[in-house]
Amino acid sequence: MCAQVQDRGFLAQRGSQPVKYRWNGQEFDSLEALQAAMAGGGGQIMGHASGGQATLDRINAILDDGDKFKDECKAIFRSIAGADMKLQQNEIGGLKGVLSSKWGIDGSYFDNMNEMFYRFDYSGSGHLDHKEVADLIKFVLKEQRRELAPPKPGTRLAHLPQKNLKQHFQLTKKFGEGGQGAVWGAKEIATGTSRVVKFYTKGQADVDDIKDEFDLLKKLDHPHVARICEAFEDLANIYVVSEPYTGGDLTTVTQKAQEHGVVLTHEWLGKIFLQCLGGLGYLHSKKTMHCDIKEANIMIADGDHWEEPHVMLIDFGMAKSFHGSRMGGTPGYIPPEVWCHQLWTPKGDMFAFAITMWGIYNFCQGGPFVQNLHEAAMYPRQPCCFPGMEAVMALTIFKPLDCSRLPSGDGGSRGLRELVQQMAEKDFRQRPTAPQVMDTTYFRNVSKQKEPLDAKMVANLKRASKRTSCQNLFALEFANRKNLGQMKSLNSLFRQFDKDGTGSIGREDAFTALHSMGFDRQACNEMVDSLIGEDDKMRYSEFMARMIASNESMTNADLAQVFKGLDTDGNGTLSLSELNELLKKPNMESLVDGRSAEDLIREMDVDGDGVIGFEEFRLAMVGESPTPSCHFSVGDPAEYMSRSAGDWIACKITKVDKRTGKVQIDVKPGAWVRPDKEVRKVHHDESAHSPHDARFKTGDSAEYYSASYGKWVPCEITDVDTSNARVQISVKPGFWMDRAVQAKSLRKSKGEGGY
Repeated sequence: MCAQVQDRGFLAQRGSQPVKYRWNGQEFDSLEALQAAMAGGGGQIMGHASGGQATLDRINAILDDGDKFKDECKAIFRSIAGADMKLQQNEIGGLKGVLSSKWGIDGSYFDNMNEMFYRFDYSGSGHLDHKEVADLIKFVLKEQRRELAPPKPGTRLAHLPQKNLKQHFQLTKKFGEGGQGAVWGAKEIATGTSRVVKFYTKGQADVDDIKDEFDLLKKLDHPHVARICEAFEDLANIYVVSEPYTGGDLTTVTQKAQEHGVVLTHEWLGKIFLQCLGGLGYLHSKKTMHCDIKEANIMIADGDHWEEPHVMLIDFGMAKSFHGSRMGGTPGYIPPEVWCHQLWTPKGDMFAFAITMWGIYNFCQGGPFVQNLHEAAMYPRQPCCFPGMEAVMALTIFKPLDCSRLPSGDGGSRGLRELVQQMAEKDFRQRPTAPQVMDTTYFRNVSKQKEPLDAKMVANLKRASKRTSCQNLFALEFANRKNLGQMKSLNSLFRQFDKDGTGSIGREDAFTALHSMGFDRQACNEMVDSLIGEDDKMRYSEFMARMIASNESMTNADLAQVFKGLDTDGNGTLSLSELNELLKKPNMESLVDGRSAEDLIREMDVDGDGVIGFEEFRLAMVGESPTPSCHFSVGDPAEYMSRSAGDWIACKITKVDKRTGKVQIDVKPGAWVRPDKEVRKVHHDESAHSPHDARFKTGDSAEYYSASYGKWVPCEITDVDTSNARVQISVKPGFWMDRAVQAKSLRKSKGEGGY
């Protein structure tokens, strides 16, 4: 540990504030007094486990029952937190004592809690709430479990879905390879969608935590955070599938923009930085750190919009999990507290991003601390986690950051120069959070620059407020198969709503944005009520899905791609089980309004066969109602085509479903049948014809019932065989239809005396 760094104030000095020991609203002078109060007040005191195996057994017992662990953490928090229900750094000593006494684990196993306090202060508030305390306790226990029982090399499974990579993806181009594995471009075989597949070799990795990590990452939903499409495994590797971004990364962004005729300005760069800060702030709000921010991990979504590049943060959270250590990061960007204490906090991401901004303005990738390494001789040397990186470590810890090339503030406001200097403070506690930086005058001025509204997008927005939950649900699945970062117009519209960059839209934000677009107050209120969910938020992917669903240019090919992806057994229909799997996917719950898979089938199943065919799916998505060919009322006389009798038999209509056009008849009680195909009105002129009289003549206009389309389609009689009354029609050339087929599937058009 670096004594010099401690002197420079990297970690709270344990003696700087008196340690507080609190239990059930009372404060005590010592840990012993607190433990006595716990014992005297009925608190459970457990004798310390003797030996490493006994301690490991207790840790496993605590962590294995997730619900009990959460309840105990809540109870402990309520007992030790003050009236403000917040845990301060100087109250960590009391927390350690309570945990040691309650669970019978030697207090030395909780020693690193003082440092880890800052890791879990995601908001930068200087205190922890009950959820952050529970995360802190779990982290420390898991760290101790790793030390007591290091993960064994081999082929353990991480409880992710198991797939054969080559059966699902065709690898196209290798982008790179490192210590963790390789990165490949790929095409999804089922849909042809372009993807990026990153391989993580298991090796020494602790796979116990990997599933939780990926479950969290798949739920991340922000316009500037790379979307994890799926993660799966085999015995050797874990595979992470994500969107491809084709504009390169920040190492070449200025060069490529100039090649495409863009004039570089502070404002142009400021918009890029603002997007990055929005993504970082969102990650931190979801209790996730990036731990490797640098130019190469900030991608441009596509290579077509250099006047306003769309930024995506990639490769967050993985290095830490798969390395099996807390170091992570890239030398030059790694903050001082990580070099000295292996302590990553959200403020560490802010330091790394400061170095990234410095590098872009100074045309010096890697930052200043990997340059002029001879200057390190001026500073004290310390043992280094990265062999050969002692000089980089010393410069990072001690050398001031020269920000003279960055724009300075005027009129007393902080410019980018002052912000970067503060973000790169050696004492991480002095660095601002991402939301604090975004709320400065410099970045508020950048965000005030209005983007022109696309009139078509505004019209689609109005349509979006009228779409059904069923349409939005399937549109989200469509959106999940698209590269949302490359949809420039939709992302521009989203930014008009998401002014604070949180990745979600609240009711007030939505109303303000809609009103600024020219909608009156009543229309604004109606649209907000329709668009915003019960939790008073609309998330990024939900917004994109709703807008995609409202886009009239969605083609049958687009819909077929979604349908094919959902039809996992390839039988041409969507079953109840396949719809249930759809509802389990991230972010679906906000769109279904409490509906079940059974509800969706009832809503879409026109022909009543219990599954959804493509035509039913298409009709639901484009908002068309099936054209019911029912012209019956209850009590009407009719004729039913009986397969057993091989002829039409008399019947009476007993029920009518106006939505589907189906009817029930007295000779088949309880069964819904299709009119005109199985049931027809009584034709009084039929008896006047001999069996060989033709109902049609060449050139007649008619309608043919197409089973493929599920409706009557117009046609023309092209030939008639008067000897047996068979006919041919324009939509089925070469096929002779006899009277029985005509009775079920062919009728005169309305203009030709049909019904």
